Amino acid sequence: MNRRRRPTRRTPASLDRSAKRAAQKAAGAFDGRFRPRVVRSRKTYSRRPKHRGEGPEGAA
Repeated sequence: MNRRRRPTRRTPASLDRSAKRAAQKAAGAFDGRFRPRVVRSRKTYSRRPKHRGEGPEGAA
């Protein structure tokens, strides 16, 4: 037979957090429209764009 699990004790702070998160989910805050999916890493080197096709005075 399975043992019965004791219900977890919820603190008022955790209840408040879960209520806020549920309200945000209902508003659609976590469905990907309002937040980027990934925060870009600043550790990778980002190259500067080259000056291609500017004309004879821009080319070296």
